[in-house]
Amino acid sequence: MIIPKLLRRQYRIMFWELAVADFRMRDQGTFLGFIWTLLHPLVYFTVLYNIFNKWMGAHIENFPLYLIIGIIQWNFFSSATSNTISAIPNYRNFVQNISFPKDVLVVSSVLTVIFSHLLELIVLFVFWFLLGRSIGIAAFILIPVIALNVYLVTAVGYVLAPVGVFFLDINRIWGILVSIGLFLTPVFYTIELLSPSRRMIVLLNPMTHVITATRDVMIYNEIPEIQGLLYVFMVSTVILIIGKMLFRKYEGIFPEKI
Repeated sequence: MIIPKLLRRQYRIMFWELAVADFRMRDQGTFLGFIWTLLHPLVYFTVLYNIFNKWMGAHIENFPLYLIIGIIQWNFFSSATSNTISAIPNYRNFVQNISFPKDVLVVSSVLTVIFSHLLELIVLFVFWFLLGRSIGIAAFILIPVIALNVYLVTAVGYVLAPVGVFFLDINRIWGILVSIGLFLTPVFYTIELLSPSRRMIVLLNPMTHVITATRDVMIYNEIPEIQGLLYVFMVSTVILIIGKMLFRKYEGIFPEKI
């Protein structure tokens, strides 16, 4: 099994070091450094808030917090999954080493974005406190919700990583799919305003339940519905199994393809 294997100490150290190095290299030589990580969700928030506040603000309680939660959680999914596409080609020297565990590259590429995500979560908590929200017992549920999002992203990454080796256009294709996915996820709107048929489509999206669960905890101080979280877990597990099969089938020919 991939997950127990990667929990071994030598693998933990390996993907931690790779993730830290990649995270540092991303901002090396930039004037503002890690601050760029925070600008994306803040700019996105500013634009969407000014466009949709008068419309959605009338229907959604605490719309600013509602919106920033959706942006930050979706941004993590988008950035992390996109980062896994280049996980194998970016480390061709490691991949060409037959004994090197290729799984580490997928996990480290997700971990790299987790570092950025933690900075974004700091912004989220600042919003939370500025808007006068208090910490309740439900806040502790936020940790497993975030972990579930990481699990989903990692599962998708195991599918995208081998695909990225064989199809160079997958970056552009995935970028288009992610853009479409944004509108199929209640980031800046509420599903209650949708027709029943459109609502069912949105509810099939696992990120809908991740974002909804985060809002339940942070806005309403409520325990999220377990059905939605179980759905995300099951979908993620199915995707991970498919990803494992693809990865194991093609990892032997990664070196010659890159």
